[in-house]
Amino acid sequence: MHPRMYRRVWQRRTSCRNAHQIIVMVLAIMMSCGMLSPTSAVVEDETWEKMFVQGVDEKSLKDYLFKITSYDHVAGTLGDLRSTNFVKNRLESSLRDTPALVEVEAVPVMLSYPISRQLRMTEPVEFNASLSETILPNDATSDNVWRNLSFNAYSPSGNVSAQLVYANYGDPDDFVALEKLGVSVEGKIVIVRYGSTFRGLKVMNAERRGAIGCIIYSDPEDDGYQRGPTYPDGPWRPKQAVQRGSVQFNSLCAGDPARKYSKKSTMDLCGYAVEDLIPSIPVLPISYEDAAPLLQNLDAAPLLQNLVTPGDLPPGFQGGLPFKYATGPGPAHVNLLVNNKFEARRVWNVFATIPSGNFGTADDKLVLAGNHRDAWVYGAADPNSGTAALLEMARVLGDMLRKGWKPKRTIVLCNWDGEEYGLLGSTAWGEKRAKELSSKSVVYLNVDVGVAGPHLSVHASPFLSPVITNVSRMFVDPATGQPLDRAWDGAIGTLGSGSDYTVFLDHLGIPSVDLSWRHNTSAYGVYHSVYDSFSYMVQQVDPDFRYHALCTRFWGVTLLRFSDSALLPYDPKSLAGALNKYLLYVKSMMNATVCRGQCSEIFKVVKQEGSGVFPLDLSELEEAVSGFTTAASSPALQQAIASCRQEGACSKRLLLRLNEAMRRTERAFLDPAGLPGRKWFRHILQAPGLYLGYGADMFPGICQAIRDGDAKLAQEQATRCAGVVKHASSVLMSWQQDREVVT
Repeated sequence: MHPRMYRRVWQRRTSCRNAHQIIVMVLAIMMSCGMLSPTSAVVEDETWEKMFVQGVDEKSLKDYLFKITSYDHVAGTLGDLRSTNFVKNRLESSLRDTPALVEVEAVPVMLSYPISRQLRMTEPVEFNASLSETILPNDATSDNVWRNLSFNAYSPSGNVSAQLVYANYGDPDDFVALEKLGVSVEGKIVIVRYGSTFRGLKVMNAERRGAIGCIIYSDPEDDGYQRGPTYPDGPWRPKQAVQRGSVQFNSLCAGDPARKYSKKSTMDLCGYAVEDLIPSIPVLPISYEDAAPLLQNLDAAPLLQNLVTPGDLPPGFQGGLPFKYATGPGPAHVNLLVNNKFEARRVWNVFATIPSGNFGTADDKLVLAGNHRDAWVYGAADPNSGTAALLEMARVLGDMLRKGWKPKRTIVLCNWDGEEYGLLGSTAWGEKRAKELSSKSVVYLNVDVGVAGPHLSVHASPFLSPVITNVSRMFVDPATGQPLDRAWDGAIGTLGSGSDYTVFLDHLGIPSVDLSWRHNTSAYGVYHSVYDSFSYMVQQVDPDFRYHALCTRFWGVTLLRFSDSALLPYDPKSLAGALNKYLLYVKSMMNATVCRGQCSEIFKVVKQEGSGVFPLDLSELEEAVSGFTTAASSPALQQAIASCRQEGACSKRLLLRLNEAMRRTERAFLDPAGLPGRKWFRHILQAPGLYLGYGADMFPGICQAIRDGDAKLAQEQATRCAGVVKHASSVLMSWQQDREVVT
């Protein structure tokens, strides 16, 4: 759509929104005066939580998902605008006759789209990759123009020809392994497989070593036929399916690389120029059907050292295709043509605000719950299973509002746009409202891929672990009939990046949760392909929408625990326990037992030292963590928490001090200077690993310095982290003081 058309559409939307705001204000006044009360009798027989659980309807969830996946809605397109209006209209309908306000926010961003692409092998045999996803008769929406337009967002255009080199997952250690075999990727086109690390970082690693192009394919070992039957016979990736996705360097900085929405530059906010956050070489995703002929025409590597038998691969390089893999270079020689266009466009965030009794005052606090809407084509699992849950949550909350419920804290339901390109919508909103969100937010609850399988997966700030566990005890697993807390393994992972919680936790210090139902720990088979469709969902994943209902109930009850509980359900002891585990993680990094794709520099330093351990004094950090543990476990704090959990058992003043001290504690772990080389990421306890992207690092400033073999920086970071942890202890204990500790 032309930018002028966007402006005209938005002007019409704005005038309608202003009229809606006036109506909502009048309704709010009428409700506060008791003029709208036919259905506002206070519920006496059931708690609001039980009413929420009973109100969730599988048919509504199925209807939402069917409608939003009946058309493609890639960010910034007409389909995306259509999905914006669908979500807005559903929220307005669900929250009618309530004080809730629904708004749309347009966000200017930089996006990219495919025009044409081609991949040919010219030697030793000729082969033209189809670059097409086949129409499947039992997938009603698979005949779509996007099936012939798979691409990687933010890849530049380019036309390059060179020998091919296979670099496994494209981790730093994979390139080190190639170097040991005498293989250089300089001047070559690199082919890597999806998995292990974020796709953009594979490209970054190849580019920094001189590659002139990059091809990324899905290997059947990771999410194809070696996992089980492939779609349409099963849930795993068929041979022609292509994983699209952004190749932004997401571990350097999240959000729009160009910061089109901001008065501040990318350099100001991220510490990088725009061109440093996206590739300079052409990149193309392909299927394993197209990858097989390329990989079959690679020869074994020349040996640099006599470490392996000639012809052998480095450990872990063999994939799932039915032949022996080789690294090259050559004799496969390929021509890679990518023609993409970069455009300034708009994406649209949609919000539904449910005001508390303190709305608009200094005492009000915010409970945030979010899901993104944009998809790589249809996005039935990613992300619109979560969108359906968000819409159903709003519908049930609307019913509760009309029956007299009012939250103690203001709820903001957020439907983000541009997530697939690099968390664009949520990051823009978080950056522009940083001061307000830092001072008012108590939690951010994220659901991205709501349902892609039957197994609960939770990642969360350690502060929130007990409330998640307690909520799980309310429900039963639909497939097994077991209590959910037994069917679920109870594991709560550490948040890295890859979804919209990133700006809230890593940049603003707001405790966050990410909920999902998946196939064990594996990615689901049609991820980011044209086959992530309504047909796939009802045939292979959740035909009765029972897991969608479970996801909605779990998410909604968790939200109510934060919006309605007098005492916020944080747990300082769980946070202290996590700090001690993170210390053990650092120590494991020091002896290279945990280094995840970047071990070689650690091995060098350890070998030079001769002690078997990276040289780092952690005594000051250990003392700080011990101090935080003492503060979190103090009898006075635990007694105050126990008292305030009982209705009316503690004074209002104590309750306010306790809530505010705990709310500020997560924020106290932010370092204003940010992580070394990554100023946008400010949380010292966790961040996406520099070469992981999605996966988390604990005490990331220390651990990355260890991986880089930089003992001086590692020591500086350990000292800096110790100071931050000590400050967090003071903030936590400020509940005993009349004046707050400044954070």
